[in-house]
Amino acid sequence: MESLVGRSQDVQVIEERRRSRRNTILICLSCILAVAALLGLIIHFYINRTYNSYQVKQTTTIKNSSTMKYCTYKDGVLRYSRDGAAALDDKGKEMWNGSYDMENPSVDVCDSYAVVADIHGKDLYVFNGEDSGTQMTMDYPILQACVSGQGIVAVLLEDTASNMIQVYNPYDSNTNLLVEIPTNVEEGYPVAIDLSPEGTGVIASFVCVTSGAVKSRVAFYDFTEVGKNTNCLVGAQEYQDRIISEVRYLDKEYACLFSEKGFSLWKNMKKPQEIASKEWKSEIISAFCDEDYVGVILKKNKENKADMQLFAKSGKRVLKREIFSDFTHVSIAGDEIYFTTSDGCILYRKNGVKKWDCELKNKADAFLPAKGMKRYFLLYEGKLQLIRLKNK
Repeated sequence: MESLVGRSQDVQVIEERRRSRRNTILICLSCILAVAALLGLIIHFYINRTYNSYQVKQTTTIKNSSTMKYCTYKDGVLRYSRDGAAALDDKGKEMWNGSYDMENPSVDVCDSYAVVADIHGKDLYVFNGEDSGTQMTMDYPILQACVSGQGIVAVLLEDTASNMIQVYNPYDSNTNLLVEIPTNVEEGYPVAIDLSPEGTGVIASFVCVTSGAVKSRVAFYDFTEVGKNTNCLVGAQEYQDRIISEVRYLDKEYACLFSEKGFSLWKNMKKPQEIASKEWKSEIISAFCDEDYVGVILKKNKENKADMQLFAKSGKRVLKREIFSDFTHVSIAGDEIYFTTSDGCILYRKNGVKKWDCELKNKADAFLPAKGMKRYFLLYEGKLQLIRLKNK
């Protein structure tokens, strides 16, 4: 039989082992918490870090820059004017170019494709990122043109009796015209359209006048098997007290409708349903969106002040911040909001932190994202500059 002394020693050994194990666990937990806290501080520092200067990494001189307009294209910049368009990479090297003659060119970009249309003219060019463009001539004046990531083009045309919407595949000579959506006076005049990223649907906003009252009607079209039995119409909504002036696909599942009062968010483009609606009594100075967020700038009673609000595509507000209202252009890309002003550029993060506030001698022509951390395109004084933010 084991003695009481032996049992006591065994109990002491077991207790020491338990105590050692407990201490080891506590030490490990403390180390994990310390590392997590350190990482949290590093992340917090990074996402809230501000900059006060920049370094020019690459400069490309652009001729006739005052007549040029610019937008983001892939990892570079698309510049266009009345006589042509060209895409530049982040080193300023020309990826492709095309010539044309237009009075009022307007551009739309999706992935590698770009369409440049002559608004109120009849010509448009589709660029696929590999050649000098494919020309198309419409039978009626163009009001708007959109392109998908596959090169499909939707065009809003101005007919004498009523506007119409046509969808084309510019690279298929056999079935060039894919869809035509005629309208009449009773249905209203389409004033804005957007083409889905995959080219299988269109959203159109119509303005209707009945009994002296103006109202809007928005129609959702789907050109796949889903819309085959309903003449492609899969959804519609009337707005009695507002004008829907712009419609945008955020991605293939979500869309946003903009009016002078606010915006509404829709999902499930095969069977559209409204998921959120935002309205304000204050004047909306500007609105912007990308595939993840929708933003509005609201005028305030204070001089030169405005409210910037940002919403996720679910409708949840993620940012509200007071800003100066003297900007000339605003856009969003990724987690950052880009402003050009009369004398510089301002960059905000989506959490409201002002990342960069730059004063320039003259107005910048454009301020756009570039590939890489802290890298941006600045179109300024006839030069395309690739810059990297820094602190002095």
